[in-house]
Formats: sequence, C-alpha cells, structure tokens
Amino acid sequence: MTLDRAEALAKLTGSGAAGPRPAAVGQKFDPSGAVLPFPGNTFLCHIPPEGEAHAALREASLALQAGPWAGAFSFLPPSSFHMTVFEGVVDAGRMDARWPQGVANDLALDAVTDRFLDAVIPLPMPAAHRIRPVAIFGGYSLAVTGATPEDEASLRESRQLLSDATGIRRPDFASYGFHVTLAYPLRWLTEAEAEAVIDLSERVFDRLQARAPEIALGRIEFCTFDDMHLFRPLRQLGTP
Repeated sequence: MTLDRAEALAKLTGSGAAGPRPAAVGQKFDPSGAVLPFPGNTFLCHIPPEGEAHAALREASLALQAGPWAGAFSFLPPSSFHMTVFEGVVDAGRMDARWPQGVANDLALDAVTDRFLDAVIPLPMPAAHRIRPVAIFGGYSLAVTGATPEDEASLRESRQLLSDATGIRRPDFASYGFHVTLAYPLRWLTEAEAEAVIDLSERVFDRLQARAPEIALGRIEFCTFDDMHLFRPLRQLGTP
C-alpha cells in the first residue's frame, strides 16, 4: 500500500507544482538523470551494507528499475542508501528559510560544517536506532517510521537536539517524514503512467516488507556530500 495514493499521484504528475519539471532537475540532476554538483552537509544513518535490509533495498530498486516508466527517474547507487535524520545545509540554499539562524549566508560551506561539528560533538545521541518500512511512495522513496513508538520518539528527540545545536529551523520540522530515497523523478508522469508506477510500488513493497520488516541502524553520522551519490561521514554522533 502507499501512504496516500492521491498524494502519490499528485507528486508524480506534478499537480499543483510550480515548475515544468520536478525540483531536483537542474539542481541535483540534469534532465537525462546525470548527477550534478550539489554540495552540503547532513545528519543521517547509512543502511548497513552487509545486512538483509540493504539487500532487500537493492532488490526493490532493481525491481523498480525494471518497470515500464523507470526512465522517468534517476536511481541512486546502493552505496548511498541512508535515512536522513536531520538535513543540514546546501551551498545552493543560502537564501532559503532553512539557512541556520545566526550564521552569515556568505560563510564558506566548510566553515559552516566546522561550526556544526563543534556544536554536535557533545550531544548525547543514541548508539542505535530501529525503523520499519511503511510504503514505497511513488516509485522513488521508502517511507519508514520508528520500529516502536519509543524508537520514533528517540528519532524526533535527536532531530530537536540537532536543530537546537545547528540553529536550523525547518518549516516542515514537525511534519517531516523519515524515508530512504531510492531515486529522484526527472519528469512529470501522465496519470496512467503514475498509476502504473504506484501499482508496481505496492507489489515491490510487499516483497521488501516480507524480507526486511525491521531495519537496524547504527549511530547518526554527520556527513558531507558533493552530490547525491556519495555521503562521507565526518563523525559518528554520541561517541567519545
């Protein structure tokens, strides 16, 4: 099942969208799907590459790539699979409302990263997290939640600590949904195409959920990136 079929249809067809293409095109990817420079930093948990969950995600990604409208997406390499806990900043978003409070918007990205690192090292962060898959949304994103209410609360508390430490006040802070990105849309689909993608997503999700009903994650990592294909850990949070 999808979280909301009507929402998935709207996202895939661009209903109500401001632009002629999905937002990632021209920023993170070119129209052909080639990755573009998009440097920044972020707080995430990589999906352990040796685990069953990573294998299930690889299988799901391949199944989606075999679908009839796979060319409308740019799929990410499995080595990049992760769940974002809290978004940092991107160099292209200096005038965005999500730029950290109290930080000059002309400060070099490396300097912002150093500032964040100093601020988050002392934070008390959990050593592990557990999540469970909820749905494959629109053929490109695995929606997840904490495996238990306590796990969800722990992730939300970690987000609050990171927001306070970095000065980032995201407009969608309370409503943010945890997810694992598998691909980025490159063009708007017709309604018939979108329906087919959603149907495929439901079938693929059923197999993924059976194989990985719960996903174990390690510590939150503070990472930098040059593009959407590689996230380099600078520090595992909560370690001495």
